[in-house]
Amino acid sequence: MLNETREGERRETIAELSDLFLVVQEMGRRLADETHGDAYAQVRELNELLHQVRIQITRIKDGTVDKG
Repeated sequence: MLNETREGERRETIAELSDLFLVVQEMGRRLADETHGDAYAQVRELNELLHQVRIQITRIKDGTVDKG
């Protein structure tokens, strides 16, 4: 029973992280639209990192994270 509860909490936390980063990624896209000049490269790098975070969250959700 305790393991089922922990697994349910784990799934809920992963879903919440996924939702949160979806919003953060959208904010990053808006920032890119509003940014020009030298700062644009930094915003683009930020958005690439946010994309990688979303990929990793999906892997965790799907159980495909390399455990090695």
